[in-house]
Amino acid sequence: MGGLLLAVDYHWTLADEKNGEFIVHMNVINTVINFINLGNSFAVVTSGATRHVKGLSALMGKVYLALENGLIVVKPSGERIINAPVQWWRLRDEVKAHLSVLGVRFSEGEVSLFTENSKAVIDALSSFDVKLEVNRNMLSIMPKGIDKGYAINVLRRLIKPRLVISIGDAENDIPMLRAADIPVAVGNALPEVKGIARYVTRGEDGQGVVELIGIILNCRGDVARCIDEARGS
Repeated sequence: MGGLLLAVDYHWTLADEKNGEFIVHMNVINTVINFINLGNSFAVVTSGATRHVKGLSALMGKVYLALENGLIVVKPSGERIINAPVQWWRLRDEVKAHLSVLGVRFSEGEVSLFTENSKAVIDALSSFDVKLEVNRNMLSIMPKGIDKGYAINVLRRLIKPRLVISIGDAENDIPMLRAADIPVAVGNALPEVKGIARYVTRGEDGQGVVELIGIILNCRGDVARCIDEARGS
């Protein structure tokens, strides 16, 4: 069994937005590296594609990436694992053709499709056997049954940690929090995310992740107990 696995959402959790760009601050990067150097594993779990996590350049080669909800996993070694079902590719082409006919703009990941989150688009895709995942203003289109909880299960099998802690902010993070041993929400998380979290950080975005790592690394004993004590302080 390995050490701890901390699974972290990217947008508005590890990274915060500044002038339309998502950045990971240097103190967050240094804290994550220290966490890893002490024998733990760190994974960024996102519904986005590689291009959506540009702020991670300083952490490449050190963290696991579970992209597109774990449909793609990139190990610290750089090895890429594609988990898409074979039947997905034909269905994906059909969805692309339908969106093109409707004049809906979309972009492509390695597996998923991305478009705007609107009722009109959701209604237009209601007849397709796909997963539509809302993340604030973005809509991800992916195979049925794929969410961030799936990503956590993939990481569990791959890393075999003794404990999984996850932290997020938005509705699409809820399956990830439910699949973890200890669910945590950052201070800027949506109310429904805070409602299922064992602990809500006082800090927002990356500073909330720094706060959580501090609790974990300063713990002398059971991590769950230390997080509960931090909640009550």
